Amino acid sequence: MSDTDRANSRILVVDDELVVVSLVKEALEEDGYNLSMATNGKEALAAMEQQEFDLIISDIRMPKMDGIELVSRARQIQPGISVIFMTAFANLDSAKDAIKQGAVDYIMKPFELHEMRQAVGQAFALREQAAKSDSDSHLEHLSDLNQVLYEVGDKRSLLIESLRFALVHSDADRGVVLNWSKDYTNFQALSIVDESVADRQVPDEEISEALARLDPEQFNEPLLTASFQEHPLWAMSHSCPAAGDVIKDWFASTAQTATVPIKRADRLYGLLIIQLGDSSSASVKASLKLLNLSAAQLAISLENLELLDETQEAYQRLKALQDETIQLEKMATKGEMSAEIGHELNNFLGVVAGNLSLLQHQVAKNSIDGLDKYLRAIEENVDKIKTFTSNLMDLRSISTSKEVICFARLLTEVVDYLRPQKRFKGVTLELKTLPESIPFNADNTHVQQLLYNLFNNAADATRECDRRHITARVDVDTAQNHFTFSITDTGSGIEPELLEKAFNERFTTKDDGHGYGLVVCKRIIDGHDGTLHIDSAVGKGTTIRIDFPLAASVDTAHPAPVAQ
Repeated sequence: MSDTDRANSRILVVDDELVVVSLVKEALEEDGYNLSMATNGKEALAAMEQQEFDLIISDIRMPKMDGIELVSRARQIQPGISVIFMTAFANLDSAKDAIKQGAVDYIMKPFELHEMRQAVGQAFALREQAAKSDSDSHLEHLSDLNQVLYEVGDKRSLLIESLRFALVHSDADRGVVLNWSKDYTNFQALSIVDESVADRQVPDEEISEALARLDPEQFNEPLLTASFQEHPLWAMSHSCPAAGDVIKDWFASTAQTATVPIKRADRLYGLLIIQLGDSSSASVKASLKLLNLSAAQLAISLENLELLDETQEAYQRLKALQDETIQLEKMATKGEMSAEIGHELNNFLGVVAGNLSLLQHQVAKNSIDGLDKYLRAIEENVDKIKTFTSNLMDLRSISTSKEVICFARLLTEVVDYLRPQKRFKGVTLELKTLPESIPFNADNTHVQQLLYNLFNNAADATRECDRRHITARVDVDTAQNHFTFSITDTGSGIEPELLEKAFNERFTTKDDGHGYGLVVCKRIIDGHDGTLHIDSAVGKGTTIRIDFPLAASVDTAHPAPVAQ
């Protein structure tokens, strides 16, 4: 997209958080885009009545009028407008609604600025492709291909179906699709000649050296060649005859051939090569457009498949770690230190399992947005588990590191992370209005663990109740230099004779509980100079209140990242 095109573009950014609007506006204006801002749906619709926009970037959750309703009404004013949604909540229903509204992207908050720039660039690229489309039939064909790629689940099927699609809609009878791994250690070539499919194998050692010398820049755009000697792969055939034979075996000397890169971002996954024969120039031009778009869809599917493989590997590692954790919990009965570490391992595994569930959900939707974020979270927590396991094996103590954090912000992030989890399905989780700044000198990881335990226990306590409601709030008493965090559930409650045991010894009301959770919570509270109060009534619910001292300085408070 040229600088002139960007300057002529019109983008409307809508979010009830002015800081988000300003951040997006500043980043995109640096790239030369023309932006307008609105802080609610009413302002956005009024702006659209005054001028035309090419793209609307909107938050989903906003007061009075959410982003889904805004876009639905905006399309009545400007039917052709493109849409990018932003959200801080990994919610399946909102994702479905976004898809129904024809969103070109779905960005999770907090996001990196390069993610936003990339999404906007892709949105305008799609608009440009649609504008240049010769007929609606191309879009229908691509929709058919997208459905096929969504239904198949292995690489070979992806390659064959994409090649068949390319041949049918290019009116060709022969072609080949080449695919190689990122490290060039695996090469696959599938050819179709007169509907007959052939697999060609090339020794990994030979092909890896030849591919490493191949210049990906030669394949930035579709390429037309009249003979194999003109093709960039001709040079490869000298250093790797077996690779060259893959092409030469079916490459007719007088046939015009189209080579389309299977590419996404900077990654070249392979090549789609189709013999076009003696087609007219107009027909060739139309075929190249469709081939280019279908190769792009294939690249996305291959990327999804790689991410799925990584997910399955992570899942196998997780299962191994879960088995190890079971053994560690058995060891926990032999000492309090082992008990605490075993319980913390379970908490880390809960975070890993949550991110794995979100990642698998995204892959099931054939969407790659946010997958790298979930994988990073899984890897970080697996590394933490390894550290804890190592500490247990050589009997080292658990280290603690305190810094001044903002408790209100940390609490909000934890609640936002827990809401979409399976445990909280059917639970109304209410977070009362919080003071803007609550400075707290604390170990961020331990406080997260405390909050996870309290909310999870509250959710479990309401499992058999008709009304499942959890309320959390924070009250600050600057005169007494402390703040009070309280969590109330509408659960089954705790009998008075059992109430004294809670938090002081191994105690649980769960059939599958081990009784260490509340003991660990009490140790974390004590370690942060906190005071615990419990009020509970059988059949009505429980309220837990914890008093913590405020930190000395508000200005130095900053939140540490939540382990998601």
